[in-house]
Amino acid sequence: MKSKFGLMTCAATVLTVGVLAAPQNGMADDKAAKAGVDAKTAFAKIKTLVGEWKGEISGEHRGKEDGQHEKNDAIVTYRLTGAGSALVETQGPGTGHEMVSVYHLDGDDLRMTHYCAAGNQPRMKLDRANSAPDHLIFVFDGGTNLDPQKDLHIHGLEITFEKDGRIKSAWEAYTEGKSAGITAFNMSRK
Repeated sequence: MKSKFGLMTCAATVLTVGVLAAPQNGMADDKAAKAGVDAKTAFAKIKTLVGEWKGEISGEHRGKEDGQHEKNDAIVTYRLTGAGSALVETQGPGTGHEMVSVYHLDGDDLRMTHYCAAGNQPRMKLDRANSAPDHLIFVFDGGTNLDPQKDLHIHGLEITFEKDGRIKSAWEAYTEGKSAGITAFNMSRK
């Protein structure tokens, strides 16, 4: 099993995902609620993250001593590639635990693959129906080099864009088929 730092680093990866612009009238609110969050609008929002971010990572992890808390500093960079068709997030650039996540559209879906320090590649998909314009929820959608019933992996992500320009994200790790804890990121633009 990977160290707690490895788990936190793995969880750190996704602080990216975006938010939609709010509808302008009540009728639009009703339509948006029925249709869910629009992936293209969410992707446009996460593209605004391009640059360097810093913040604090904290988490609670299931282990030998339940309820253990950890805190670490984080640096995350975002850049566009593929003529703007993908956003590359680099967690801990230049460190021994550097990880990359790539976000892209796939038809009406917003998807992400996380290239984890744990040596696996979990995939996430935006849960359009349960997301809100300021709170995006990504759910596990398979992966490579992992057995989700046994192996440690990132299994869920929630990203909140704050009104003050900060971003909060919560990454849920799974091991042995159940939650192994949540790592939270509180980030601001550097």
